[in-house]
Order: sequence, then structure tokens, then C-alpha cells
Amino acid sequence: MFGALMLVVATYVLVPLLQPLFVAQSKQNYHGHSIPSALGFTFVLSSVVVLISGGEGMPYLFAIVMLYFALLGLVDDLLGESDSKGIRGHFGRRTLSTGTLKALGAMGFTFALSLRLPGGWLETIINAILIASAANFLNLLDLRPGRTGKAFIIFAFPFIALAPSLRDYLLWILGAVVGYLPWDLREQVMMGDTGSNPLGATLGLAAVMVLPQTAKTILALVLVGLNLLAERISFSRVIEDNRLLDFLDRLGR
Repeated sequence: MFGALMLVVATYVLVPLLQPLFVAQSKQNYHGHSIPSALGFTFVLSSVVVLISGGEGMPYLFAIVMLYFALLGLVDDLLGESDSKGIRGHFGRRTLSTGTLKALGAMGFTFALSLRLPGGWLETIINAILIASAANFLNLLDLRPGRTGKAFIIFAFPFIALAPSLRDYLLWILGAVVGYLPWDLREQVMMGDTGSNPLGATLGLAAVMVLPQTAKTILALVLVGLNLLAERISFSRVIEDNRLLDFLDRLGR
């Protein structure tokens, strides 16, 4: 718990220190304001430093997953085409977009990672799909201030409560996200794909590590379904039309 509290403070201080480096990477938010993006790098950096110091094994695995997906997201944040959105927008092009490369890089990495985890070939495929689709799902939520960060906190709590082996690592990452959130909620920075993708991948990895195969299969199918559904409906509209979800979405703004 002490480590998580330290990360809250460290990340809160780190955001304004690194913000000037990302001014050139500003993007328009839903209000039309130009805001520095890719500042999810701050909580990824602080989390990874503490995870690596936590010793070999599980913390290293979480650190590697966060760093890899942050790198994929950073490339998309820096070089991504704003006119290509969603699965159809990226894979429907005649040329490779950064989003397509990110999707292919995510699937290749998660499959290679899953090969090193226990389980047969079917579980390996399910694990890879689960981690990659979780990474993209949290990225899809990143359309309003604080939404993805709050979603991570909500989804992380069941694993923190029910999986003692992962508790410290998830609390560290959660603490870093909490330290970052005030800046995002005040619309002073955006986490970008650099932050949303590693948060989703972290949740996917936690699910892969603790859930039985049947539960992982169901969750993977649900996440794939949600990713496909996002091509046809607006998650923001769904959230706004639900009183509880809308309350949570506006909390802190």
C-alpha cells in the first residue's frame, strides 16, 4: 500500500514536469480544446520503475507488457492518421496505417507471450486474444476526460480483491493512474494510446493469470464482441443514456 501511495504522489508531480515535452503532440479533445496527448507515458514510466524494482518474475512480466503496449501506442499517437478510425478504417486502407501495425504488433506480441504461459494451444490463442482485445477496448473508451483511468480502477478492483498474488503489482499501477487522473479530469493532458493500451493490456494479463479457461473464453468473446460493436454504435452515447454510467463518467470533472 505504501508503494501505491508513493506512486500517487510521484506521478502527480511527474505530469507537469513532462507535459512541456508533449506540447507539440497536442490534439483536440471533445470540447475542441488543444491538449497535450500521450501523457499516459507518465504513469507507465513510474509504474514500470517500481515494478522492475519489485524483483524478477511476475512484476517483470507486467512491466514488459506495459512498456511494449505503451511503445505501440506512442507510435500511433505520434504518427497516427486522424482520418483512420476503428477496424474498418485501418484495415480497409490500401496502405498500412499505424493503427493496423499496432493491431498486428499487439497480436504477435500477445501470442508470443501466451506461448510462455501454461496451457495448451487453445488456451494460448484465448490468452492472446484476451490481452489484445482488452488493450484495444480501454483505448476505445478514451474519448472523455478521465474515462479510461476510472474504467481501469473499476475493473482492477476485482483482481486486487480476489488475486493476492497480483495485488501489489496492480495496486502500484492503480496508484500511478490515480496520481495522473486529476490532470486528465481537468482537461490539461490526455493519456492517448500511450496510456490506454497498456492499461487494457495489464487488465487482460491479470485475467489470463487468475481466471479459469472457461471464464477466460467467455471474457475474450465478450471483449471481441465489444470491439466489433464499437464499429456500429457510440459507447459515449450508451454511457450518456445510462444514469449510473453517466454519473461515473462525469465524476471528478
